[in-house]
Amino acid sequence: MLLLAVLLLGLVLMWISIKYEHINLGFKDMIGIMLKKTEIISRMRASLLTSVDAEKSAVMADTDEASRAFADQSRQAADAVDRDRRELGLLVEKDHTEREMELLREFDGCWTELRKIDQVLLELAVENTNIKAANLSFGEGSLALERYEQALTDVKRSASSSRKDNQISDLVCNAVTAGLKIHYLQAPHIAAANDDQMDKIEADIKHQNDLIRSSLSTLKHLVPKEKQASLRQAEAAYDELARVTAEVIALSRQNTNIKSFELSVGRKRKVTAQCDEILIKLEEGVRSKAFTGTR
Repeated sequence: MLLLAVLLLGLVLMWISIKYEHINLGFKDMIGIMLKKTEIISRMRASLLTSVDAEKSAVMADTDEASRAFADQSRQAADAVDRDRRELGLLVEKDHTEREMELLREFDGCWTELRKIDQVLLELAVENTNIKAANLSFGEGSLALERYEQALTDVKRSASSSRKDNQISDLVCNAVTAGLKIHYLQAPHIAAANDDQMDKIEADIKHQNDLIRSSLSTLKHLVPKEKQASLRQAEAAYDELARVTAEVIALSRQNTNIKSFELSVGRKRKVTAQCDEILIKLEEGVRSKAFTGTR
């Protein structure tokens, strides 16, 4: 009887040991998965922040090279989020709650939208058309305007107090003023956010251009022979200013810097906040499940 009791006790102890060993292993697995999930979610949030910071730097950069470098950094960080999302998905398949699955699907939708925004935004950011337009206006445009003014000032020096010379002075003054207006109008065109504003500015530029062409044409018949060379210099300088103006308008019309900035601080900011909020809820859900499982 004693021997039988010992054998029974041994079997019971073995059964208890085996039973609790499985429970212990299950608990360890659950904690391990929980820790791995939270680690991945934390990495995803960090990569998301890195991607957003690099994207904003790409938008604000003032050179193509810097914009492209930051855009590449933003895409690389976003790719890291994609990789971690796939790894997280495998772990969730092994151990999850309905809430986790719901949040993961919600994140997938939000993240897909964010990547679509980035595809457009980053392509716009690296074009820098508004910055290029501004550089062209303040660079080549300013130099052409300066040569134009100097040449017309030289034309005017020949004027005396005669009626004909007074007409020359008026035409020169009108032509110089119109040139200054054209150059001045380039800046608000570059800064304009919509086509209606640009249309109005371009109509004003065209009016000033017509005035200049008419004034220069009339001056050809009034300016004395010794000042015709200066008048030709003025015409050549204005042709250069007109070329720069056309290029500025073409670049400004693309409006890539303004469009990328509006996307960055508008729609992109909202969707980014949504994605991060979902990740926070997902991490809280993972931790709460592990805590519940230990009680």
